[in-house]
Amino acid sequence: MTTPIASTAGSALPPFAMVDLDDPRAADADVAGTKGAGLARLRSAGFAVPDGVVLPVGIAAAWPDGEAPATIAAAVADACSRLDGPLAVRTSTTWEDGTTRAHAGATATVLDVTGTEDTLAAIRHCLDESAQAGREHGAAGEIAVVLQHLVPAEWAGVAFSADPITGARDVVRVAATSGLGEALVQGEVIGADLTVRGTRVDVAGGTARTGQAQALPTEIALRVADAARAVEASFGRPHDIEWAMADDTLWLVQARPITTLPIQPALPEGNNWQKDTAHYPEPMTPFGWSLLWACDEDVRAVFDEVGMLIRGLEQVFVGGEIYGRVMPAFGDADGAGKPPPAFVLGIASRLVPELRRRTAIARRLIADNQVQRWVDEWHDHDRAHMAGRAADLAAIDPDTLDDAALAAHMRAAVTLVKDGQRIHFRLVMPWAQRLHALNTLVAEELGWDDAAIATMLGGHSAATRAADDALDDIRTRIRRTDGALAALEARPGEPVDALASVHADLATQVDDWVAEHGWASVNYDAGMPVLAERPRMVTQLLLAEPEAVDHAAAIDAAERARAAFSPARRDEFDRVLAAARAVYPLRDDNTIIVGDRPLAVLRLAMLESGRRLAGCGTISTPADAAYLTVDELCDALTAPAASPDPADLAALVVQRRGEEAWVRANPGPATIGAQGEPPDTSRLPRALRQVNEPVLWVVAHEYPVVGPPPADDDVILAGVAASAGVAEGTVRVIRSHADMHRLVDGDVLVCQVTSPSWAPLFPLARAIVADGGGVLSHAAIAAREHGIPAVLGTGTATSTLRDGQRVRIDGTRGLVLAE
Repeated sequence: MTTPIASTAGSALPPFAMVDLDDPRAADADVAGTKGAGLARLRSAGFAVPDGVVLPVGIAAAWPDGEAPATIAAAVADACSRLDGPLAVRTSTTWEDGTTRAHAGATATVLDVTGTEDTLAAIRHCLDESAQAGREHGAAGEIAVVLQHLVPAEWAGVAFSADPITGARDVVRVAATSGLGEALVQGEVIGADLTVRGTRVDVAGGTARTGQAQALPTEIALRVADAARAVEASFGRPHDIEWAMADDTLWLVQARPITTLPIQPALPEGNNWQKDTAHYPEPMTPFGWSLLWACDEDVRAVFDEVGMLIRGLEQVFVGGEIYGRVMPAFGDADGAGKPPPAFVLGIASRLVPELRRRTAIARRLIADNQVQRWVDEWHDHDRAHMAGRAADLAAIDPDTLDDAALAAHMRAAVTLVKDGQRIHFRLVMPWAQRLHALNTLVAEELGWDDAAIATMLGGHSAATRAADDALDDIRTRIRRTDGALAALEARPGEPVDALASVHADLATQVDDWVAEHGWASVNYDAGMPVLAERPRMVTQLLLAEPEAVDHAAAIDAAERARAAFSPARRDEFDRVLAAARAVYPLRDDNTIIVGDRPLAVLRLAMLESGRRLAGCGTISTPADAAYLTVDELCDALTAPAASPDPADLAALVVQRRGEEAWVRANPGPATIGAQGEPPDTSRLPRALRQVNEPVLWVVAHEYPVVGPPPADDDVILAGVAASAGVAEGTVRVIRSHADMHRLVDGDVLVCQVTSPSWAPLFPLARAIVADGGGVLSHAAIAAREHGIPAVLGTGTATSTLRDGQRVRIDGTRGLVLAE
């Protein structure tokens, strides 16, 4: 059965046809999209699939917007008259499910649709949503739409012919809910979660649940499992299916290959390994890891040139989780237990050649005032020089380069990252030393705690607020420009184009802001999508109405501290506070310049490399580029004889995606092996103490130890009092960069940790609660600069708090309380 469709919009287009699911052409994903093709293949293989038709790829071009062309309306009316009862309307794109990656859930579905007009409205909605989803997922390809008889389901759900959590091939995992299954697929209900091994049905995890989890009849679970196994056998690889049970018939309404099965990666052996969730709260991509690894020698060089007691950091990549341990200046990195007593370490510093050498380095560093010279070099030369190099690279459009030039472009950006890391770790020294000096002085003289001391620093990191300060000007213009707000609300997925229809200069200003601030790497990983690739989030920020920032608390704290000092020491306090405030901005300022901007260049180059390599079949999808290292991408572009063949690269991507899937479902332990303790530096030579003690102090604040919460009934969590103030709001748990779009204006942001790239989102948040972080972390700095309360280092915020929960955040006392 075919029904002709012709375009009535613009110039004439070649005619194409509405295709029945039984038509052999429907099995071609280029015609029906992957969902439609999957349904057609299921029907052809003899599975029970509801009747349906496909508006094939090209429908979006034939119906770009507005009212449906008459020929499309007539074809839809014919389909509605022949398909029995209410319909399910679903988009089916060519990019939905690739060999190595699925985009399930990224396309649109409308259920229980009746009548031609409602069906046309549902099709229009699906076209609009899926086009936007394709842009936000960086996915190319076209859109089809499936119209299918809606099964009046008594039970519905999904099933995986191999366990997606453990990778076990002898287990079918079944999720189910009563009624239609869309709420389950979209995560709106929990439903049943069962495992089927042979004829044995168990609640997943072995823990009994109440309600729906106990209600799914065993015989239905077994029939679903049999169907999943049959689909796998028919198509020769593990699949997940969507199913519906009605009138004792098991219908299949979708099937797609399981693109990634978990593969357990090997953990490092030995002692002293610690998972670095302070910087990398979720699995890092192999592309991002390769850049971190490229800087290893540069980081070690800085430790050596300042006389640190460590010679470097040993780091390993475990499915995306980063484990690290300190390599001591002498001795074994694998050693565990207590370090030598202070007097023994003091003697060793005079006897061990390597420690004597580092003592001499530390003395020269202090005598030459090298730390201050690095600060001066940053302001006088390095900052502008690094920004200029990044700008020169950013001005090059990767699309215009041939393959060899694109690879050279990436390598030049890697060199910039390496140079930047050397500068970054040099600037850690003055930052640590002067903040440590302020903390030591005020704590000893006044007995203030870390939170009270840190309050005095609020309002002194301009770089942290730079993105939002620039956005404030744009927000003001938007509210003063007739039609601008309405345009954004009507087209939230296209903020620049929406504003261009109202005011060209305003659109250019937003475009420039995105280019300047929207490409900052999330979690220091150039393999992860950034704000610039999430236009709806940009629109959220443009529409936000953050309260004016008030840094009165910082002024008040400094005045109270000064008044409390004895007159003889007030000048000393003034000098130490001024020195701390002078270096305080360095952390975010240099991270943005030497980190985010070069990584933005690399991300753009990676995206272009992915498009090229996918286009010639070297990798399956452009997104697979994030699962290759910089060297692997460059070799694939320029040295095909030296690089793995496409089959090997595809297998490498599958392996790495599988290992990432494992650690996302089964996170590794926080530590591995026995853990050593920080050394007692009290008997070291003065120069070594001056260099090492501030850095050890900073490290301790990266991983704070928080005591139990007070016994008050309304206290939910206790943590580090990182930014003073009290606020109430609704919890929004953001566990992954993929969830960042869920944050809306006025939420309490609950996350693992944040990096500087999250700063533009802070105006949306009423308060911050995080698993990790201390008073010196990026989250704390950003919260203080934006004038919002923050409780960090809770350890369990993302697992204890839940979306929609109302809480009161006391950032002064470090408590999360029930509202």
